[in-house]
Amino acid sequence: MRPDPHTPSQTRQVTLPSGRTIEIVYLDEPPMPEPFVAEDPGASVLDERAARLAEVAHDLTLCGACGCAFVQPVDWDEAGPRHWRLELRCPNCEQRGTVVVEDEVVDHYDLELERGAAILARALHETVEQNVEDEVARFAAALDSGLVLPEDF
Repeated sequence: MRPDPHTPSQTRQVTLPSGRTIEIVYLDEPPMPEPFVAEDPGASVLDERAARLAEVAHDLTLCGACGCAFVQPVDWDEAGPRHWRLELRCPNCEQRGTVVVEDEVVDHYDLELERGAAILARALHETVEQNVEDEVARFAAALDSGLVLPEDF
């Protein structure tokens, strides 16, 4: 749906940390929701929009300076009725940047952050489990070779 040309708007281009540039259009009037049509070829337009929003959200996790995929939000504030200002930081090269994105992008970005947190939690769990197994194996080997005696306890 195209905005009415008589509706006042403000356009701003934002360069994401990944280097990709997006254009944000601020409208004075809220946009009309797109009608939902079930099993319609036009529904692919909605799928394409969701895919584009998810791609923009994924790009927010990528550092434009070093390519690190772990860019994190440091702070975020509302920047209008349907936009957020995100301050992002790369933990690898300490590059910082600020972007303004629409609510839907932030929703997808939040999912990306949750997915990343789940991956980190799983990796931590696997590392701790492996370390415990290694420690038990070393202790068992020390017991078998007589390096650990009852007097050690």
